Amino acid sequence: MKGFLQDLEIAQPVFLRNLSIYAISRPSDNGIEISSLEDILATAQGEFAELDPPDINRISFDNQGDEPVLMVDGEEIFGSLQNRIVADSTLVTARSTNEIPVICAEEGRWKDIGSFQTGYCSYPGIRAILSRRGKKGNGLQEKIWHEIERKMTVTRTLSTTSSMHDIYDNLEDEIARYLEDFETLNHNTAGFIGVAGRKILGCDIFLNHPAYRKFEKKLVRSYALDAIEHRKTASEQVDTRGFLNDITNLINKKKFSKDTHHFSLKDKRCVGQGLFHDGRVIHLSVFPK
Repeated sequence: MKGFLQDLEIAQPVFLRNLSIYAISRPSDNGIEISSLEDILATAQGEFAELDPPDINRISFDNQGDEPVLMVDGEEIFGSLQNRIVADSTLVTARSTNEIPVICAEEGRWKDIGSFQTGYCSYPGIRAILSRRGKKGNGLQEKIWHEIERKMTVTRTLSTTSSMHDIYDNLEDEIARYLEDFETLNHNTAGFIGVAGRKILGCDIFLNHPAYRKFEKKLVRSYALDAIEHRKTASEQVDTRGFLNDITNLINKKKFSKDTHHFSLKDKRCVGQGLFHDGRVIHLSVFPK
């Protein structure tokens, strides 16, 4: 597992308004093919459903496809009784049904509006809160609701149900401006570090470039939403290599067992989580503390 962060290279940044994207490349690992929620739902081979009886913190996902489906921490599942976000990066193997741990991202609704769909990815500020939680949750739900209310206030957006989804919808034009000239990062890219002004927003690293590409636009949009809040902050040099070294040191200190599947990372400088499957790290997300 520790070899996952070996030989990482950070490219010169791509500037998207006040958001700087530092591409991370790593040696290719082609040992597993994965699908995203967009892939599987588009072919009608995957389906979300409420449990019976419904549970605010769990929903069901049935994967009838031939490939495992990756859901990254913070991905939004909207519709049904209430919009949720995925609490932990999760891999649902082919032709299996799993209960997915989720957190409410819409405080003011508990009413059926139709089937679940895939939505946005939570911005780094929310995903950092997911990674900070302890084993007992430590008031996680209230912290997520509070953060959504805070973001609505600073971005001057409205939502009758205090929905994260509505923040994205209201700022769609602004977010689109960040991606006007963005196509994709190069073919070696497995992830990136996002920076706004003088602040590192976080990073996402995947198993390989094909896996990364499935999430690239969704993740860049989520980092752009956080960058909007830092538009008036002057840009300056940021130690992205030091941040990556902190992540490497944190993983090197962590003890992993043969049964490790989902893991958390915490120290004085950063928090994060990762997904380990079949001897490989599938996805890693880390945010400054």
